[in-house]
Amino acid sequence: MSDLERQYSGEKSIAQTKVHDDHENEDPEYAEYLVLAEEYTGDKMKRLTRAIDFRVVPQLIFIYMLSYIDRANVGNARLFGAQTDTGLSDTDWNIGLSLLFITFACFGLPSNLLVKRFGPKIVLPTLLMCVGGILIGAGCCNNRASWFALRILLGAFEAGMYPGCTYTLTTWYTPSQIHSRTSIYYLGGVLSGAFSGILAYGIGRLDYTWGFRGWRFIYVIEGLITFVVGLIAIFTLQDTPAKTKGWLSETDKRFLHLRNKFMYGGGSAKGKDGFRWTDVLQAIKSVHTWILCLIAICNTMALYGFSLSLPTIVKNMGFTAADAQGLSAPPYVFASICVVASGFFSDKYRLRAATIIVPSFFAFVGILTCYLTVHLPNLVALSYIATCVAAGGLYCLTPALTVWIGLNSAGQTKRAAAISIVFFAAAIGGVPGSYIYIAKEAPRYPTGFGTSLAVLGFGNLIVPAFYWWFCGRQNSKREAMSKEQILANHSQDELAALGDLSPLYRYER
Repeated sequence: MSDLERQYSGEKSIAQTKVHDDHENEDPEYAEYLVLAEEYTGDKMKRLTRAIDFRVVPQLIFIYMLSYIDRANVGNARLFGAQTDTGLSDTDWNIGLSLLFITFACFGLPSNLLVKRFGPKIVLPTLLMCVGGILIGAGCCNNRASWFALRILLGAFEAGMYPGCTYTLTTWYTPSQIHSRTSIYYLGGVLSGAFSGILAYGIGRLDYTWGFRGWRFIYVIEGLITFVVGLIAIFTLQDTPAKTKGWLSETDKRFLHLRNKFMYGGGSAKGKDGFRWTDVLQAIKSVHTWILCLIAICNTMALYGFSLSLPTIVKNMGFTAADAQGLSAPPYVFASICVVASGFFSDKYRLRAATIIVPSFFAFVGILTCYLTVHLPNLVALSYIATCVAAGGLYCLTPALTVWIGLNSAGQTKRAAAISIVFFAAAIGGVPGSYIYIAKEAPRYPTGFGTSLAVLGFGNLIVPAFYWWFCGRQNSKREAMSKEQILANHSQDELAALGDLSPLYRYER
């Protein structure tokens, strides 16, 4: 925890007060922030936070759910004839899944830089409308070429939604609040699995209506809903605090702006909030970025492989296609509960590594149980419970990783870039994840379950433990330096330029 965070939460000390007094003389903005931080306490702070919670987060939940819905319902579409109607072989189907993740990976960073440049109120609704239009087009596909082309476009436009929503939240919340709020809006992605399963179950009743298969109705109806919501969001979505109109006072805006600048900048070594390409390069060169990229690749390889195949896995337990659609919803509902609980735990106790390692352990146990029991007719109940446990563990990891890299990157542009790079790595993990559950290996899927167990064991148990140790070692070196020595050797501008490399900065672990 940085000195500023301790002061902000009421844990004051004589040493901190001296450092604050020193900085008041050197940095007028920091002095202004300290005065505002004293004003925004108690009930006034609670009212402001509550207003943000009700106006910002619910909208992000809804738009992210709709942007994610294709990744949740593509397995449902397959059960209702999408693969047959488009003339795709099993290999073609997997290629189509992986094509989305290629553009999904490549367009995350530029999309997030657009959000930083133009604001979420313009960029996110535009992306959502494009996703809706492509889904409608996908419902009209008749051949492999059009299916592949639309999958490529869909990945490009979906790419900006998650990192864009995450970056937006970092402009509204403090490091001690961000994981719980990220987890809540990430519910949109998790619940899209339940929503799409239930919706597909209902829409599937239209199978062969007017001579069309059920998957076409799934895509066209969901695409229309997505497009209309995106259109409405242009006028209703909350922007960053500085651009918000109507419900925040000018003092509220100033306080939120300064709080974001300093609390994500390592205390009085304020974070830079202007766009600079050098900050993007710093994010690319950061060892923290690449360690978390490795964790993200391993996570999404297991996550996407499992979620894309979940309806088929459930069907292979002996259920009909229609029943499998409905039964694919409860694992996502259970996962949503786990995601929220993990987020609040992380913010309360500030144990970032634990929110990776503990859910990964349960995901490992769930997937292992599926592998051992899914082919046994007398253990269907145990197999199904195992899918819930696996989903509960896997879905906790993405928001935890995104928050972790955001907290360990100082400066708005560097933070936006680092989040996008980790998102890129996560999307890359979806490419092999699309291939590991091989149709001819059903129902045991030794390649799929085996690969998932391997990447979870290494990338989501061993590597986070190493990163926890690495951050502690970095913090210990900085703790050994006195504040007087730091201030004697570095000016305010130098500390600001260093960002999270500043000796005043403490990494979350």
